[in-house]
Formats: sequence, C-alpha cells, structure tokens
Amino acid sequence: MIDREARLRHALAAALERYDDRVGETFPYEVGLLINPDDAFLAIVRPDGAGISIEATLAVVTLIEEVWAAALDLSNALPNDSQIALLGDHDHVVDIALRWLMQHELNHVAVGHFKLSAGAGIVEGGGLTQFALATQKQRPASPLDQLNASDRKLAPLCLELQADHDATEIVLGAYFNENHELFRYYAICIALVIFVIERIDREQGNREISHPKASTRLFMLLAYLVELPYIPAYKRAAQEGLEHMPEEYLPDKTEVQQYSKVVVGPVFAACEIIAEAVELPNILDELGGTEAFFADIQTAVLGGQSDIAEFKTECAKQWAALKPLNDRLLKILGW
Repeated sequence: MIDREARLRHALAAALERYDDRVGETFPYEVGLLINPDDAFLAIVRPDGAGISIEATLAVVTLIEEVWAAALDLSNALPNDSQIALLGDHDHVVDIALRWLMQHELNHVAVGHFKLSAGAGIVEGGGLTQFALATQKQRPASPLDQLNASDRKLAPLCLELQADHDATEIVLGAYFNENHELFRYYAICIALVIFVIERIDREQGNREISHPKASTRLFMLLAYLVELPYIPAYKRAAQEGLEHMPEEYLPDKTEVQQYSKVVVGPVFAACEIIAEAVELPNILDELGGTEAFFADIQTAVLGGQSDIAEFKTECAKQWAALKPLNDRLLKILGW
C-alpha cells in the first residue's frame, strides 16, 4: 500500500536538502507541512509565524500517480524507440515530481513573493485564486497596489513562472556533459506536474486568472533545457566582465547536438504522451507546431529577443508579454 503522506513528507525534506545544496545556504525559514486528506488537488504556501507552512492535499499525490500511470500505459504500447526515456524505477518519477512541486512552493518564499501578495497564501489548484487572502478588506498594502489594473492581473502569472524557473534551476542543477540523461529525467518529471496543474486549472475554470498557460510553462521549461549547456559560458564571461562572448567559451557544437538528441527531443516527445494521458492533447496545439515552437525558443534563448513581435507562437508571446513585468517585480524585490 502506498503511503501518500510519507511521499509528501519525503518530498519536502528532499526539496529542502536540494535547496541547501544548490543555493549554498540553508533555507531561511522554518517550514511546516500540513497534509490535508481532502480529495481536491491543492497546494498552498502561507506565512506561519516566523516561518512558513505548506499545505498539500493527498489528492496532489493521487492525481500525479494516476496521470503518470496512464502515461506509462500509453508509452509501453509504443515501439521501444518512441517510449518515454527514463532512468531506474519508473515509479520514482512521482517522487521527483512532488519534490519539484515542493521546490516551487519554497521558491515563492525565497524570491520574496509574500512581499507582493501582502502575506496571502499562494495556491496551486483547488479552485482558489492564487492570492488566497487577496479579497480581504483589511489586508496589508502591497507593492502590487502601485501597478495599473492590467499589470495587477498579470502579476500572479509572473510569480508562477518565476517560481517554476527557480525550482527547475535547483532541481536540474549545474550543467555537466555526463548528466544529459539525468537532465532529461528531471525535466520529464517537471513536465508531469505542469500538465496536472493545467488539468486542474481547466476543470476549475481559473486557468487565465492565476496561472500562465501550460504551453507557456512548457515553453520556459524547454527553453531552459536549450539554454542549459550555454550557462557555464555565460557565467564565465560575466565573472570576467566581458561584453562579448568568446567563441572558445561556448560548448562544442557536437556536444550540443548530442545533448539535443538525448535531452530536448525526448522531453518534447514525452510531453506529447503526458498530454494525452492527462486528456488534454490540445495543449500541444497551443505550442504552435514543433518547428515554430523551437524557432521561438532559439529566438528567445540564443537570439536574446523578448519583443513580442519577434515570436510566432502564443506561448512565446505570453512569455514575452510577461517578461518586462516580471523584471520589474524582481527589481521591486531587490533582485
């Protein structure tokens, strides 16, 4: 019998350990975990005295388990070279997915999002608006109050994408040539959570209120994967104060091609299977087609563009529309 409470507790413990290891310092707050037996998917992080509390329902585990089981069934029915490419115990995917979800919640706090939400809890699923307390008349003032109405509506989407990015960065870790298969494995686990959250948001009818589209979250995930081999070169050039990237700092083209073959392509293929398993195959239509999708990633990552007019797909356009606001929010928070 699966102990889903234990899965949640282990996921949080592992997420905290990963945070400490990747960031190089202990997570700055005490973290409590409240496990709710409710059958609705809900994960929420709240201030709790001098620390924070993460509440998660058992349905979080159950739904991720169910979708992953359905994805495996679909995968196993395909030819071997078209199946989801994994490592080790297939059931461990659920645990890594839960760790990323916990990491996502932790990074809402680490980035400082409570300063923007005026202390409101930040919600995944459950049919609630993202800022769980935002409608209370006596809530404290928030820097978001200084934004215009349109930007205030978009701000929660920025917070979600930033927490996605930081959690992904921590879970994947630094780029090493020998870790290609591990990067692929982790990215598939992350995509699983993104699809599950999208399904919940659509069922609750709140997908445009508090969360970006799953296609935009997948765009960011795949874009980060494409960028990952280049990050050591970016960091080296920045540390040396260089304005232009020396060619010799960049990864070998053959290595990048092998990385794309082992990591990027198989992750995208896995997303197609998971989309069918979660019964939302039209999500992939929202990506705008494989060629346009990856062309937009190249434009964003390697072309350094964030002008909406430069992109063809709706997911890239949403990312480009949110990026300037997210940059402003990060500046408000001191980043």
